[in-house]
Amino acid sequence: MLRFTLVLTILWLPSLLVIDWDNPTNFFFWRHQLTMYTGLLGLGYMGFAVLLAARFRWIESKINGLDKSYRLHKHLGIGALVALCLHWLIIQSAKWLVMSGMLTRPNRGPRPEIVGINWRALAEQVGDVSFKLFLIFCLISLIQAISYTRFRFTHKVGGLLMIAGVFHAVFLLDWNTAAMPMNLAIFVISIIGVICAGISLTGQIGKQNKVQGTVGNVERFTDNHGNNLVIRFPVRLQSELHYREGQFAYLDFHDGESPHPFSILDFNSETNTIVFGVKNLGDYTSKMVNSLSQGQTVTVEGGYGSFHIPKAQQQVWVGAGIGIVPFLSHLYWLKRTRQSSAPKKVWLFYCVNSSKEAFFHKEILTLLSHLSFVELHIVDAGKGQLLSSKQIIETCNDLDVEVCFCGPASFSHKLSSGLVSMGVPENRFHAELFNLR
Repeated sequence: MLRFTLVLTILWLPSLLVIDWDNPTNFFFWRHQLTMYTGLLGLGYMGFAVLLAARFRWIESKINGLDKSYRLHKHLGIGALVALCLHWLIIQSAKWLVMSGMLTRPNRGPRPEIVGINWRALAEQVGDVSFKLFLIFCLISLIQAISYTRFRFTHKVGGLLMIAGVFHAVFLLDWNTAAMPMNLAIFVISIIGVICAGISLTGQIGKQNKVQGTVGNVERFTDNHGNNLVIRFPVRLQSELHYREGQFAYLDFHDGESPHPFSILDFNSETNTIVFGVKNLGDYTSKMVNSLSQGQTVTVEGGYGSFHIPKAQQQVWVGAGIGIVPFLSHLYWLKRTRQSSAPKKVWLFYCVNSSKEAFFHKEILTLLSHLSFVELHIVDAGKGQLLSSKQIIETCNDLDVEVCFCGPASFSHKLSSGLVSMGVPENRFHAELFNLR
């Protein structure tokens, strides 16, 4: 994001060449240039954000995974909010100073009309209204006060705001030679933004990555009180799915809910069957864990993500709760490839609230009977066992390891900071950052 901001800034800087050197501190000159700069940043961040939202595979590969893309998308949204707030304040500053009597409004002359319409004035009105809608949009997105389903619906408004932003920007461009680099950037951003907004508004996101399937036998795991906590189920696909081990996919059961992402437990290309493990973590997953049945139709979109096995010879895998699923995917892949790309040693830590919640323990042991280089450690919080960075290093007896983590973000940050403080390089800690909001 910093590099993108730097590029936009460099493209804006030539517009300063038109400065009036007889009056270099002219308030209205600098107010206009800063208005253009903050507008460029706001439009640029919004355009980049909708490009990421389109879920193109080539973009995912550049960002290093859809989870990283979602984080960048959120940061771009925040950046756009800050830039456009400054944009609005800079515009209003002249009005406030003129009203206070501190400045005199310059004579801009009559505004040109095209086919009887003052497009510049209309663009300013559209900008003012869309800015206020954007503030509400951002509050809904950041505060997380509404359900995910409603959030997904309201988030589509972002496409309309992008189009409104393009309309506002294009009709307020500076038409002079010095502003041409900035104008070129605005045109490119506008074209990309409108195309991606159209993809979003017409429901075409991920269309090329979607495969129809049918749910197979649903296996349920319960707690001591008989409540369903986790389900494991296969989906028989009607066509080929693009997949790599450790990825996730969106599932759409056509039940009025938005598609939700779930880690892929295994994929067998020979039988065209994909397997998922889902834990009861909220309203949607609770309904799914309790009511999903064999024979239901589902649309699978994926796979996404870059949570793959590093090339290091010594690796630590930490799966907390349902976070064990992508590591099961890795184990199945290693078994299927006959260890041709296997590391020399893997320490697998399976962190659970209690031994009875280690639902995939037996499945892991079955796989490890074919993978002698993987050493399993069950970390049972019910017995007072809490995994720490110190325990990881003492178990491996080596700082030269790559660590892969999947689980709660707070747990990830704690382990990462602890390992770094003990001498493990920060770039050797890999974690899924995927968060819908």
